[in-house]
Amino acid sequence: MVAEEPKTLPQYSSSDNPTTVLIWGAVLLGGIAAFIAWGLTHAYPSA
Repeated sequence: MVAEEPKTLPQYSSSDNPTTVLIWGAVLLGGIAAFIAWGLTHAYPSA
């Protein structure tokens, strides 16, 4: 049962390069930060 579960997910990652992981992490966090900043700047448009 346990042996049937895949421990690695090759379909989600083309390579195991740590640099690629760091780049994607920075892009993801940057996108979240940009969305939060946009939301805060447009929260009170009349103020």
